Amino acid sequence: MKNSRAIFVITAVLFILLASCKDQKTYADRLKDEARAIDRFIAQNDIDILERFPSNNSFGDNQFYRDATTGVYYNIVDYGDTTQRISLGEEIYVRFQGLNYFMTEDTTSFSNLDPNLSPFPQTLIFRGAVNPTTSAYYDTPGWIVPVPLIGHKAVVKMIVPFDFGSSYDRSQYQPTYYNRVEYRFGNHY
Repeated sequence: MKNSRAIFVITAVLFILLASCKDQKTYADRLKDEARAIDRFIAQNDIDILERFPSNNSFGDNQFYRDATTGVYYNIVDYGDTTQRISLGEEIYVRFQGLNYFMTEDTTSFSNLDPNLSPFPQTLIFRGAVNPTTSAYYDTPGWIVPVPLIGHKAVVKMIVPFDFGSSYDRSQYQPTYYNRVEYRFGNHY
């Protein structure tokens, strides 16, 4: 009698666990959802994805280059002062405007551009170009992707997959769009 009761309880627990696991998305499912959301965002905003980085280094307003290593899309609006390049170990101060989570129904746009509302920019230490194995160096590794190409006071627009977003973006599986990311390099601030 005790054995049949134990078998019944174990079977019921296994059934409940299997049923609850079935409803959860896998990482692969989340990547597919993200790819569809990014494609939809690109289509809705009439964004032109360039096959190659512009040979003249000039982007049209809605032209974005997709970094093959990270999947980060970016448009360099202003290269900044390219005579003042970033050095290893140097601080990067990032201010942004128009941060949108476009996979949700939330239409809130976030910003830290106004120093009166957000007195401190996001600060990163440059440890080299981002790749999938070194992205843990940075809280928002997508921000680093265009840094080797730009100078002090550069401005960039970006679409960042969740794997290269902030820790919040990664935990919520949310890709982001930044209408404006401004860079200041520590030794030139």
